[in-house]
Amino acid sequence: MRLLAAALLFVPLAPIPASAQGAPRIAVVDLTAVFEAHPRTAAATAELTRMRDAARKKFRAESAELKNTLQRHQELLRDGRREEAAAELEKANTLERSIAELGTTNQRNIEEQFRRAKAEIMEDIRRVVREFNAQQGYALVFDSSSSSSNGLPQVLDAPGAEDITAEITARLKP
Repeated sequence: MRLLAAALLFVPLAPIPASAQGAPRIAVVDLTAVFEAHPRTAAATAELTRMRDAARKKFRAESAELKNTLQRHQELLRDGRREEAAAELEKANTLERSIAELGTTNQRNIEEQFRRAKAEIMEDIRRVVREFNAQQGYALVFDSSSSSSNGLPQVLDAPGAEDITAEITARLKP
């Protein structure tokens, strides 16, 4: 009998399996709102806009220069000034290559730079969510703003899930 009483005293001290502790805690976070509120998002977006505007301005300027160069080329041909016309044509070809590069390589570089900035911001958000989750002990944290590949929401309903959007956003503020 004493052995049974001693054994019962130690039972509560043993770890309780997760299944016996009740339902796992689930959290949701509006990742779109957190991303928009991140301190570096506005600066990254402003830089992308600045670079795009500069590329558009350069595109317009070079397009106008190409148009003028082609007009000068035609005028020189009409006047019989073939050597000067050939030089203008070479200039036009150089401008066309530059314009094509603006439309491909430069645009790709701009988008890649923004993609890297976005990835850095997302990694910062993931780090904050992991730190918060380590303290709070959620079994799962879902992005309530995400959509599936066919555009439908991934989280339709999460009764009992805690919305941690405000807590994550607050931890990201400097």
